[in-house]
Amino acid sequence: GVAHLALAPRQVPPQVDSLRSVLETLRERGYDRVITSAMAETETAPFEALGFVEDDRLHVLEFRLDQSERQLPDKPREIKLRRAGRADRERALALDAQAFEPFWRLDAEGLADAEEATPHSRFRVATIDRTVAGYAITGRGGDSGFLQRLATDPRYQRRGVATALVGDSLRWCARHRARQVFVNTQVVNKAALALYLSLGFVATDHDLIVLSWSTHR
Repeated sequence: GVAHLALAPRQVPPQVDSLRSVLETLRERGYDRVITSAMAETETAPFEALGFVEDDRLHVLEFRLDQSERQLPDKPREIKLRRAGRADRERALALDAQAFEPFWRLDAEGLADAEEATPHSRFRVATIDRTVAGYAITGRGGDSGFLQRLATDPRYQRRGVATALVGDSLRWCARHRARQVFVNTQVVNKAALALYLSLGFVATDHDLIVLSWSTHR
């Protein structure tokens, strides 16, 4: 009963009239609720004009590869990093479902979208005793890198898995001459926020917002 309304990349927000038409169509098709993709505050005006309200908020953090003097973290010896193979995708999705609440979990299509969101991407897994304990998808475009997805199996938390994957992503971006790497995380996800800040990421002033709208209003 929930529709996901996503803005096309690099396009202007819809006009109020066209957005109203979309919402009427969704109402007629029986949806009870509409959730938007994460968007900048500058894009929210037409949605708020029709009664959308803030449902979630994401911090955008930045790591400056061209300015940071911080040494990138080393990984513990028990953790092995490798390129994800086709057989790893099912395990990554199962792990993702354990790491995130239902709204933020990825399915196979979402995983593919994360890989295809940038011109260049890298899908890596971290293993402990040959078991996939975490994964990361990193993208590059121009001089910017993007940590598109990071998930750790709850059973392997606090063993350096996430730190190892983030360090691996930053090194890959640095090798390809990216100047900065961006990541976003829910404002309420204090553990993830603390991790990124401890590794040298800095919160920007540009939060992303997820809006919701009820068809019964």
